[in-house]
Amino acid sequence: MSPSQRILIYAELLSNIRQVSVGCTLPTPVSIATQATVSADGRALTVAHHGSNQTVQLPEAVAPFSQLPIHNSGGTRLSWRLPLAAPSTRRALAISEEAVPWSATDLEPGSTVACRTCGSTIVDAGTLNVWKDLPSENWAEMMEFWHCHKPHNHAHDNNEEHLTNRGYGASSRIAAQPGVGFVDLTSFLLADSDLVTSSTSASASTNRAGNEARVTVTTITLHCTSCKAQLGVRSDQAPSVSIFKWQVVVKQQNQTAPESSPNLAQCVSAMLVATMARSGCSKSVLLPIKAQTDCPRDGSKSEHGSRVQDVLNIWMFNANITFSSTEASTSPINAAKVLYRMVSQEEADKMVESITSDVQEIPLPSDAITTIFGLLDRSNRLVPESDRKFKEWTIGLLEKWDGKGG
Repeated sequence: MSPSQRILIYAELLSNIRQVSVGCTLPTPVSIATQATVSADGRALTVAHHGSNQTVQLPEAVAPFSQLPIHNSGGTRLSWRLPLAAPSTRRALAISEEAVPWSATDLEPGSTVACRTCGSTIVDAGTLNVWKDLPSENWAEMMEFWHCHKPHNHAHDNNEEHLTNRGYGASSRIAAQPGVGFVDLTSFLLADSDLVTSSTSASASTNRAGNEARVTVTTITLHCTSCKAQLGVRSDQAPSVSIFKWQVVVKQQNQTAPESSPNLAQCVSAMLVATMARSGCSKSVLLPIKAQTDCPRDGSKSEHGSRVQDVLNIWMFNANITFSSTEASTSPINAAKVLYRMVSQEEADKMVESITSDVQEIPLPSDAITTIFGLLDRSNRLVPESDRKFKEWTIGLLEKWDGKGG
């Protein structure tokens, strides 16, 4: 049965008002035979329509209803607001409390790091003796602010050092160390010498630098030798690499892998939430780290003759929701609800460079952006048809990491 012929039910927890919002799209108009009921335990909702039945597991238990009211308006849309049976067991997290996909405490010293696509070993067992969490991205900015605004000591005016020579500052960088796996929000910072040389290869890529529309920098991308998957990027200033978490699996000595491995959607949602927490901006553009052979979808060309790819513009609508859908493979799911659209590179440049800009840049591999766009497009079909668009924006859902793989 095609999706257009199925009953679609979408339920979202509204923890602030202690209700579950339910929307339902029917394949044919409502009739007197259409019925909706909530199970005795308040955990499931069933809609019966013209011989078809569809049940969704609700994101939180609601007060049981033997029969929900049906408004026979002749349309195909039904909706309800159902009160929770008890105070929600899901505490709304502050942005600063969001779970990080794979923190240092989740990983065991001596673990093997392997390509998630083909299983080739990237870091041998026993190479990484310790995992350490890197500070958040706004740490250096806070330290620089503290230094600039601390009480001034005139006795040391002549000996004042520039911030770049201190142990902190926005221009400071944490150097990779052999035997140490530094854990960032969505990547591992590793010493180049810790990699299995035969398993990786490097190639030059280009991407925009900062907010300058015409300035590009060369990025050295790291690929798996066996399957050619892009594993991360190599620093051109230090012998270190950043390995994308969603591209590898960590095989620990006491088990095959951690309880679960973060996927691309979980990593990108973590990036978006962290960007909003750091900058206060709820809008982002995902800029591609382009390999020189990349060919964009729209067929336009840059001044150098290479084709230019449209940019994915994302607006964070709600950073922390729990939803269920009859079209989802599992339910309920923790997610971020976003609005998204594709914009031209020129439009993205204008948004980012504006003096009053409320848009932040997030660099990602081109393939990752294409995958995220596909995931958002598919997630749009999890919600009722009437809720899929907002002006020029499309509604999407990005799965979030909750410490258990989503």
